[in-house]
Amino acid sequence: MQKKIRAVSMALGMAFSPLFTGCSDEADEAEARAQAEEMANALGGALEEAANEAEAEAEAEAGGDLALGDWGLQVAAPAGSNVRDAIVGEGYMVQGPGLVMTIAEAGDSDPADLAGAKSEHEMYTPQNIQEEELEDGYILTFTNTGGMGDNYWVVGRRSVGDKTLMCKTTANSAEQQAAAVAACKSIHE
Repeated sequence: MQKKIRAVSMALGMAFSPLFTGCSDEADEAEARAQAEEMANALGGALEEAANEAEAEAEAEAGGDLALGDWGLQVAAPAGSNVRDAIVGEGYMVQGPGLVMTIAEAGDSDPADLAGAKSEHEMYTPQNIQEEELEDGYILTFTNTGGMGDNYWVVGRRSVGDKTLMCKTTANSAEQQAAAVAACKSIHE
């Protein structure tokens, strides 16, 4: 944020200095005005971007509902959380204290029901399987033990508005698993 403010200040100085130092003729003055107008338009965009970033930072600090990009949907997340583009593939990653989860639009290969989700994850030798049918989808949770210890899985499918979404995570604690379930269930318009 400080860098943007410095850049804006420097750009303002450069844009308006010809107006303050005087111009030798009308052509110079017209060029200076055009440059100043161009710079003002660019600065307006930079200031708007900085304001949007500050607003997003304030929302993250407060917790609560965070926008899922341009989908027109929101997800409830703990204070300090943020939503970013997914690292792999399309969709978003919700990340914050005690929560890391991806949310993406469901594809043809994503399981449409709990039976399909259970079948797809059999290779992980799931334990402590919990199934929950939702009005608009399902949530499947389970644990398994891998090379790094216990894993806490969440696979959810939700139809919200005009989107069918998949929520997924492999967490390292039951608390993170529960936070991902709560976040997935919280998605709304």
